[in-house]
Amino acid sequence: MKICFLSIDVEKHENQKDQPFEGVDNLDNILNIFKKHKANATLFVAGEILEYCPDLVKKWSKDFEVSCHNYWYVALDKINLPERERQIRDFVNLYKNILGYPPKGFRAPRNVIDNNQFPILERYGFLYDSSVLPRYPWPIKLYAGYRGRAPIFPYYPNINNYRKKGEMKILEIPESPISFSLPMIHIPFVATWLRKWGVKVFKILLKSRKQDYLSFSMHSWDSVKFVGKSHKNSGKIFLRQLDEILGFLKKIGYEFKSGEQIYEEMAKNK
Repeated sequence: MKICFLSIDVEKHENQKDQPFEGVDNLDNILNIFKKHKANATLFVAGEILEYCPDLVKKWSKDFEVSCHNYWYVALDKINLPERERQIRDFVNLYKNILGYPPKGFRAPRNVIDNNQFPILERYGFLYDSSVLPRYPWPIKLYAGYRGRAPIFPYYPNINNYRKKGEMKILEIPESPISFSLPMIHIPFVATWLRKWGVKVFKILLKSRKQDYLSFSMHSWDSVKFVGKSHKNSGKIFLRQLDEILGFLKKIGYEFKSGEQIYEEMAKNK
């Protein structure tokens, strides 16, 4: 079985100072396409979104997994360990007050994570993390969260080096790219690149490289038209692209899984 981990980072959009929550308010634009394709998915929701729209979060949780995108959208390397723990504690408490059960998954803002974060997550009962960017195609221009190579399939990290396999109880579900056998050819399967390159390019890439696991992630604000950095094909064009690419993934045999579902399958086979 081929698995696609489908996820959304649900956060306010800093490029839209006048309407920072427009993507959050209109998240159904994306979720309705997921429902059309019967696609399981995980919503990594920031704590400030829990504050902003608790009723919407409850609504989303009826059909999709809701997980943690930290409390505030600040890269973890910019805050000290006590502050990191405080944000996780505050998120978990608010989440449980709204939904009545604890969150299971975590994704760090900007995918910036390190060895110090995993013990915090384990203390608060998280079952998996999905922050690691295991590959990047051009080392000259790196994503903020890229810290070197790591496994491209779900794995249990090493306690001393989270980018290697080990014996941690928490599972890492990496944001894996479409990878090729040639060195340095690893294409991030994220909405920004889909919007820039178009569906046809990704269909060719996906057809030529049949890997058993990949992830496809996006932001809540991809579905609304905005101006500024990486704005190309945002809004309605992206929604059409999303509909087409999900249909194509199903056609070539991918099954969409939430983070919780991937964790449960890995735990069963451990």
